[in-house]
Amino acid sequence: MRPHLIICLTLAAVSCLAQGFSATTHPVQARLVVEGAAIQADAAFDIAVVLDMAPNWHTYWAFSGDAGLPTRVTWNLPEGFVAGDLRWPGPQRYTEGGDLTVFGYADQVALFTNVRTPTVLPDTIRVGAEVSWLVCADVCIPGDTSLTWSYVPGTSIPATGVLARYRPLLPSPLTAEDPVSWTHSVRDVDDVQQVDVRVEAERGTQGLPDFYPMPVGDKAYIEAGPRIEHEAGKATSRLKIVPYVGQSPVRVLTGVIAYEQADGEPRYRSISIDLETASAARFDLLGTNYRLDDAGGGIWSFLLMAVVGGLILNLMPCVLPVISLKMMSLVSQAGESAARVRQLGLAFTAGILATFLALAATVVALQAGGQQIGWGFQFQSPAFVLFLTGLVFVLALSLFGVVTFRLPGSGSFGGLGDGEGVGSSFANGVLATVLATPCTAPFLGAALGFAFSQRAAIIFAVFAAAALGMALPYLLLTWHPGWMRYLPKPGAWMERFKQGMGFLLMATVLWLMWVLGKQLGMEAVVWAGAFLLCLALGAWLLGSWIDLRSSGRQRLAAWTAALVIAIAGYVVFLHPLLAQSAGDPAVAASVDADWEAFDVERVETHIGEGRTVFVDFTAEWCWTCKVNERTVLSDADVRARFEALDVVLVKADWTSRNAEITDMLRAFGRSGVPLYVIFPGGQPDQPLVLPEVITAGIVLEYLERAQALSNR
Repeated sequence: MRPHLIICLTLAAVSCLAQGFSATTHPVQARLVVEGAAIQADAAFDIAVVLDMAPNWHTYWAFSGDAGLPTRVTWNLPEGFVAGDLRWPGPQRYTEGGDLTVFGYADQVALFTNVRTPTVLPDTIRVGAEVSWLVCADVCIPGDTSLTWSYVPGTSIPATGVLARYRPLLPSPLTAEDPVSWTHSVRDVDDVQQVDVRVEAERGTQGLPDFYPMPVGDKAYIEAGPRIEHEAGKATSRLKIVPYVGQSPVRVLTGVIAYEQADGEPRYRSISIDLETASAARFDLLGTNYRLDDAGGGIWSFLLMAVVGGLILNLMPCVLPVISLKMMSLVSQAGESAARVRQLGLAFTAGILATFLALAATVVALQAGGQQIGWGFQFQSPAFVLFLTGLVFVLALSLFGVVTFRLPGSGSFGGLGDGEGVGSSFANGVLATVLATPCTAPFLGAALGFAFSQRAAIIFAVFAAAALGMALPYLLLTWHPGWMRYLPKPGAWMERFKQGMGFLLMATVLWLMWVLGKQLGMEAVVWAGAFLLCLALGAWLLGSWIDLRSSGRQRLAAWTAALVIAIAGYVVFLHPLLAQSAGDPAVAASVDADWEAFDVERVETHIGEGRTVFVDFTAEWCWTCKVNERTVLSDADVRARFEALDVVLVKADWTSRNAEITDMLRAFGRSGVPLYVIFPGGQPDQPLVLPEVITAGIVLEYLERAQALSNR
């Protein structure tokens, strides 16, 4: 039994003994009332228990709320008469004991029952009722009485008007014609169902609407809680449903919506809520498809977003070294024929386009095989990270002059010094695209998120549009060679610039080694460094032993020695490392002290407890993510606001493959990171999605919006 109910009954008993209420001085007077022309055989009539209450006293509804007891009626009927269920007019809301919410009646109420008569009526119809109640004001007093009503068939029944007054207050099913609507949400926390029922009344009504839950028998205890008032015409009733020991969770909750007509007359409408369906639909974070950033213009809007996003990729730090070299290549080509410049520009564009389309084909193939992947998925593979680390390292050595690699088309990497060829221009386009894939530029995230959920043709179209956007500046410059006069003039500075770009590539190597360390641990960084040392030795041998005068035998010997050293380095240092990582793909990344590792159940629990949750979808190979984390999410004002609002900080680390994180990204229409989402406390169905490039001001603004939603 509920503790406050025990207290209430104890007070009632003490009050009765202390005050010695008699039948005539009791604050409730009860009577039976029947209205109608006459009682017929094989028909039905309404009879009501009418309770008249003294001023400032109230009795209770079918569900009394956090305290009190509903009125009980037991019928004594002649043979052949059958009474239906007690029908309760809509109640009012009261507050007792400071914070207890109860539902009941003041002044007067009529509790209806429909009685079915037999085919033959007795000479005199005697209806009896045993009625008990609890009435409360400053104290609570129980009461009971035996009532009788007699009627001789064929005589008239006096009209009192009481039943006619209360009939319109009996709940009836809600229809489309009613000027009121409702929504609801459900959260399950430790076997407690928290249900929010939001009621909104349309124009032509008065006052705030309300919702009253019906009891659920002996299965659970309902805590009525407060009614949360919004602006005029809207209200939210928050309930907690706690199953009794040994009982399963409540599946269906019924209740009554109350509103006032334009003339001030109250009306009550009954509704039914499927709690199981509502809970699954509104609190399955992985199963919800939010799609908050869908564009309204269809496929063409996403193609335009892909072009703009691809264009912005050129500004990403991961692409900067290769793009800078391409710009210097354009400087060196300024004196060549327009046809040659266009040829090289088309080759660079072809390299970008071919790589994007190859990525699209890989995505389509993997998705057809049931794989869940996203943008930058290849960086989740330690083997790919190691391959790219070695490639960028050797290319950096080439820019330093340690070794020169001549690509097809009579050009060297970077296109400086010896004149760029078609092959090297194409290869530079490929490398620029590969280095761009860890980055998700503004607009590109939404476009790729849309593409990853579409059929193969749309995936290819969006990827091709992103490739066009990335190549657009160089394509325009090479197609209009006259524009190159605005670029710096060729000179000796270009060689020093090339060497400077080598240092940027070495910085890229450091970043890739850091990614590897997050994936496989510090030991992997040490062994990868040993492998890079082998590559450096092999490159030095090639640069030292091969020049324009080298014989074929000398070239073969140099390449053989370099390849033996590289292969030996792989076998000794990398192969055991990759074999071990293949059997254990877990991410070795640590989570900051203030951040929790992503776990769907824990996130759902935090939201259900009313705590706001900030989820940072990130990866160690994502430059944008790292910049945002180190400049914005570490900002003193942002951290202080996180603490003041008791925000749960969750890091969804996508450095290595994680199916749950991939599913969440897809639920928000994204295919890659970064993604920043705030779930307001108690509102799992109203997440706030921040832009990909954030500022402290943006984060603070969204936190305030989340706080406002949590307080609803």
